Amino acid sequence: MPDRFPTDTTSDPAGDPATTDLFGNPISVYTRAQAVADGVLVDVTAWASTGRDGMLGGFTVPVAFTHTVWAVIDIDARDNPHEPRWRTRGRQRGESTRGRAHDVLWLAAVAARCAPDRDIVRYAVLMTMEGAGGTLVQKTLRIEARIDGDGVTIGFPEDF
Repeated sequence: MPDRFPTDTTSDPAGDPATTDLFGNPISVYTRAQAVADGVLVDVTAWASTGRDGMLGGFTVPVAFTHTVWAVIDIDARDNPHEPRWRTRGRQRGESTRGRAHDVLWLAAVAARCAPDRDIVRYAVLMTMEGAGGTLVQKTLRIEARIDGDGVTIGFPEDF
């Protein structure tokens, strides 16, 4: 990722003079940390980074998936007694949450590098999903990565 992103992810909109001069002090602020704690975002920074658990060419800023994208990626989720059949069949085919997440993260990194001057990049990911009658189908998912002072947030366009 370009060096234009700050490494400090504690951005505080209330402390930004440009914001407060224009709009005044915010009534409330919902932080990225609160969204992760609430389950609205899923922090995947370790998988997205260039570190030991990360990926080659990874991100140097925090990365999170929206809950709706995570629900499609998380093939290992087994907390639902009525688990969708595609998860079981996907695992039988050798798919994993980590592998699916890697596909989404890798394509986000490529899309961001192809448009270094943009703070929103859109791309497509081919993923195994359940089709009619419980069959497995390859489905093209439209994904969006939003890059801001808090890092990168990856989700479906309707998530933002």
